[in-house]
Amino acid sequence: MNNRQRTKIKLKSKSVIPKGIYCYDEHYCPYWSLKKHLPEQENGYCSYLGKSDWDINEECDRKHGGWTIGYSVDKTLVGNKISAHDCLGSLLWDMCKECRINVEVD
Repeated sequence: MNNRQRTKIKLKSKSVIPKGIYCYDEHYCPYWSLKKHLPEQENGYCSYLGKSDWDINEECDRKHGGWTIGYSVDKTLVGNKISAHDCLGSLLWDMCKECRINVEVD
């Protein structure tokens, strides 16, 4: 499916989103693309979400105020100061799903 065909998808159907954690299986997700005007490794785009890596990283940075939140090995909550665009780091550019749709693996 080419980009022109992708843009023709008006109704956002979850049924066309591949199963698993990636934006592909035997077929590419029709909602996934790369935006050439964005920096490499922040140029993935999901038209289902209407967001790019850049957007997701910006939202994460604003939401967490420049801190990553996670758990250490002993399960205690930890936070680390981050620089802009380093928050959790969207991987749409590498075809890893951000929509979390159909991620269950049979």
